[in-house]
Amino acid sequence: MLPRAVLLLPALAVLAACATPQERCIREGAREQARLLEEIKTAEGNIARGYAIHRQTVPEIVYQSCPRLHDGKVVGYYPCPETYYRTIETPVSINIGEERKKLRGLKDALPGAQRRAQETAAQCRADFPE
Repeated sequence: MLPRAVLLLPALAVLAACATPQERCIREGAREQARLLEEIKTAEGNIARGYAIHRQTVPEIVYQSCPRLHDGKVVGYYPCPETYYRTIETPVSINIGEERKKLRGLKDALPGAQRRAQETAAQCRADFPE
């Protein structure tokens, strides 16, 4: 079984291909704002919990029984590996004071990113009218 992210890539590529040039331009211009919002959400969660969460995707091999065929007939079974991926979440200690300082910096940077995203969106609408 493939990781979900790998399975989603073709679908995302199709969706991205369907976006108009204006939509792609606006989305690209809002990337910094989206990143800051995600980091703010993460920092707020870390502070509320009192620790961060480290996520790691690891492979896990599971052996299945696969049929051994001879002339189209099952003549026995053999162990065959199937690789699955799972995410392990591990708590990580943090310095709450430093995390709060980081959060303030992210929140201070957000208005500028929002303004730039709005300016870019206006420019994108002018450059790529629909």
